[in-house]
Amino acid sequence: MSIGSEPAPSAAMEGSWGQDSASVRTQEACHPIGQAPDPIRPASLLDYVPHYVEIGDLGRGNFGLVLRALDTRPTSQSPEVAIKMLPRGEFIRNYKTYVKREIVHQSSLRHPSIIRLREVFMTPTHIGVVMDCANGGDLHAYITRRPAMRLCEEEARWFFQQLVVGLDYCHSRGVANRDLKLENLLLDSADSPRPILKMCDFGYSKHELNSLPKTSVGTTCYMAPEVYLGYTTYDAKVADIWSLGIILFAMLFGAFPFKGRDKRYIQAVLLGRYAIPPDVQVSSGVMHLLSLMLVPEPSCRCELSAIIHHPWFLQDLPAGAFEMNARLLAEKLQLEDVPYRVNRLVDMAQRLGDAREPVTFVRL
Repeated sequence: MSIGSEPAPSAAMEGSWGQDSASVRTQEACHPIGQAPDPIRPASLLDYVPHYVEIGDLGRGNFGLVLRALDTRPTSQSPEVAIKMLPRGEFIRNYKTYVKREIVHQSSLRHPSIIRLREVFMTPTHIGVVMDCANGGDLHAYITRRPAMRLCEEEARWFFQQLVVGLDYCHSRGVANRDLKLENLLLDSADSPRPILKMCDFGYSKHELNSLPKTSVGTTCYMAPEVYLGYTTYDAKVADIWSLGIILFAMLFGAFPFKGRDKRYIQAVLLGRYAIPPDVQVSSGVMHLLSLMLVPEPSCRCELSAIIHHPWFLQDLPAGAFEMNARLLAEKLQLEDVPYRVNRLVDMAQRLGDAREPVTFVRL
């Protein structure tokens, strides 16, 4: 299955992830960005939040329409922003858990490889999640623009190193992503010879201080076997390692490792049976690393520390990457009241507001 194609959903994948919180996000296969219900598009951000000037659309995330805008306030150091617009009412009632998680978890992650959230506002019709804007598109689009629809090993390593350093920071903060995929990896520029990668969309993330994950969420072709099969509980950080392996494979070969549909797909995943395209030559080092990550049994899958110390990963790793993580982890974040304020705002957004209702802001 190439990364530019979309597999048909199997019988085990039937149903929309929006049916209930335990449903697999199955209508979103491998390529489309999100499949949330079509949000009502606001007429203009100027209606309620005049300091944001809309300049275009960026597409859709997991939970809503994303707009490009300018923050015209003189205190704004970087005026261009992305704003995810989430319609109040039924949409928030159905997805409030995921909306809260995305805002609370992502606001606690301050790292160059993670999109920074700036603030959240609530108008009478929408919640707006304001974040830094990445102008280079996503990694899936970046790869599919290449003539061979894949990356050379050196470039794949550059992106993979950034992703692993960022994920190491997330896991150290106690947050597992649970929806790592090419479409959720944004780039600061599509034209730079060395684009900076940034993770986004933490709606399905899980914090280790909460209960163990029980729900099958994520995107099918990136989903670890234990998630796909609906294990009663599983380690979300270990499931992230499987997704790392899928991403690295897709970057190198322009295809996803496991073939087939329905039972044949499940059988290939459970056996860890993947074929290497014969026309692509890669090093034995990266093949060894893939063999450590794409292990169906979670208890036998490698830990993130094994990836970090692997010779293939360490080659040409920018100096000071993990020292930077240590410094960032040592910083105290002034976010003690954010979970309470975000929970309160999202709870209020379960109903539509009155046109006279003032806009509420939560600075992150």
